[in-house]
Amino acid sequence: MEVSGFVLNENLENLPYATISHPKSESWVIADEEGRFLLQAEVNSGDSLIFQRFGYRKNILISSGEKQLKIFLQRNAIPMDSIEVEGQNFTNSAPWEIIHITETDQMSSHGIFQRIPGSFLKTYGGRAGISNVGMDGGQSEHTKIVLDGIDLTSPQNGQTDLSDIPLAFFQQMFQSRSPEIDYGSGSMDGVIHLSPWFNRSYLNAETGMFGFKSMSTGYRLTFPKTALQLIGGGFSSDEDYAFSFNDSTYNRNNNGIDQTFFGSRIQYLHSKKTIIKSSLFLTFSDRGVAGSVSFPSLNADRTNTLSLANATLIKFLNSGHLSLHLSRRANDEQYSNPDVSINSRHEVSSHRLKMKWDQHFFEHLESITSLEFYDEMIKSSDIGNHNRSSSAASVSLVYNVTPRFTFRPSIRGDWGESFKATTTDYNIQFDIPKLGEIRGRIGNGFRLPTLNDMYWPEGAYSIGNPDLNIETSEYFSVGLQRSFLNKGQIEFKWSEKNTNKLITWAVGNDYKWSPINLNEVSRNSFNVSFSVPVLFKKLSVSGYLTQTKTKDKSTGKGLQYIPEYTGNLMLQYSQANVLLDIQIFYNGKRYYNGYDLSFNLTEIDLDPFTDVTVGIHYRIPMYNNVRLHVTIENLLDADTSFFPEYPEPGMRINGGMSIQL
Repeated sequence: MEVSGFVLNENLENLPYATISHPKSESWVIADEEGRFLLQAEVNSGDSLIFQRFGYRKNILISSGEKQLKIFLQRNAIPMDSIEVEGQNFTNSAPWEIIHITETDQMSSHGIFQRIPGSFLKTYGGRAGISNVGMDGGQSEHTKIVLDGIDLTSPQNGQTDLSDIPLAFFQQMFQSRSPEIDYGSGSMDGVIHLSPWFNRSYLNAETGMFGFKSMSTGYRLTFPKTALQLIGGGFSSDEDYAFSFNDSTYNRNNNGIDQTFFGSRIQYLHSKKTIIKSSLFLTFSDRGVAGSVSFPSLNADRTNTLSLANATLIKFLNSGHLSLHLSRRANDEQYSNPDVSINSRHEVSSHRLKMKWDQHFFEHLESITSLEFYDEMIKSSDIGNHNRSSSAASVSLVYNVTPRFTFRPSIRGDWGESFKATTTDYNIQFDIPKLGEIRGRIGNGFRLPTLNDMYWPEGAYSIGNPDLNIETSEYFSVGLQRSFLNKGQIEFKWSEKNTNKLITWAVGNDYKWSPINLNEVSRNSFNVSFSVPVLFKKLSVSGYLTQTKTKDKSTGKGLQYIPEYTGNLMLQYSQANVLLDIQIFYNGKRYYNGYDLSFNLTEIDLDPFTDVTVGIHYRIPMYNNVRLHVTIENLLDADTSFFPEYPEPGMRINGGMSIQL
């Protein structure tokens, strides 16, 4: 049984970089910057777990069989012997939600992102199609995806293509508490962190419909001061399928993909005061580019080599810590379409150096200061060679008036050769007995134009716009979280966002597409989410329902493709050696601007759909390390296409086997 949870201090603040070890298996892991951890080891009732960090008393916990824990460490003001305590269930008032990647998620196509309240997954058809995610009705350029501290955003288009990120690279997902302060440009709607906790040896093999084949393996080496994890594998899929369009049936061709990947992660405990961590992730993808239904690309091909690397040095102080983080994102993408004699290449890279100082000055006051340098470059056959550098500095104060009342004001400044931007965030959180935990936020954010936006060359149908203004936004949110039935929680959240000078591509009077700044766009969302970790000792239930209303104030209309209602229900049932996962995702009605039979521009409604994914996982008796898996995606065979011109394959069945080594 693997164990996850949080490490907190006596003021109920997250305690970063504590070490969690399981002496029986000799496995250990370092908690992240928010105090989260996932120990993928066979932890049984009665086993010892050791929690320790410099400046705090060691805590030895005797497991009582709980899968989720909240651990408190006390400051080591006076030397004392270690304390043994019984394991406690993870209380549901914790302010940092975690989404765990299930065995079903590992075999599906990014359905994990549909479990984030207010999110929507934008896809371009099948596994080979580009996939990205947006939040609260915003563009995908407003949401950052971060893997182990590495910003995955492409400076070329401001997006993260999730199809380039293997699901094996991460095992947990959560959102930043102060995204705009942490990451600046392009984080207006949030930052989704992917945690690569893979710290066990395993072998997985899968096969399925549409020619899908996959294999991956991981290996972990553990020493008293060093932990090394390696992961590698790949998959291929033909992705040729039938689809319906305008009351006719067609075949989707040239949509196959081959992908190989490799990842490594090392953690080194240099001393009680110093930790060094480093990660490397590589993927190579070769895929057909089917194009849209109206303008298919039957011979087009795209290859992309993506490399991600980082290194972090953490130095503990008596009342805080210093960290130095260096990361690099680079990709080499090549596109060819012999049908129209097009060959293009785009080499894009970005580098980030971030220094952070976290210090407790008094018992209830914490200061978090950072200085950051960011550089992005592109060498493209289409838009030429360009470079953009920026710097940023931020300060956050966390004032814990009492363990039930916290106030966190923050300010960040970004500046570059041709811009300056100031970001603020005010976060308040207090717990009222019998009512619940109330959270409120108010602040602003911004987004710089992408390199494509500014420098796309003039052609017959498109041209860039170097005179674009920076997008700016203001937001407000308030939420209430309440525990119930001891192990459950329910949360209500209201948020309002207003974006000025929204960058969007539009067709002009000359019939050319070009990016422009819209005057103002407003987005309001209301979300109800709940979770019951364990019900009747066998069933866990979680889900949400979100209403999102958008409005372009210059036209009075809502934004295209954005559903007013989305919802998710996740059921997990365990019985003896069988685990059953059922995920139900609802996507409401939305509209887009299309053309009628006379080629006049008109609004076209897209029907709502319900996407059901089922996973059955069976542990073979007498061979507890061997599991058999069957997953069914889109059980109802619904039309789940985000864009009608890029159809999805419908129901998909996969099967596989995994071995824990």
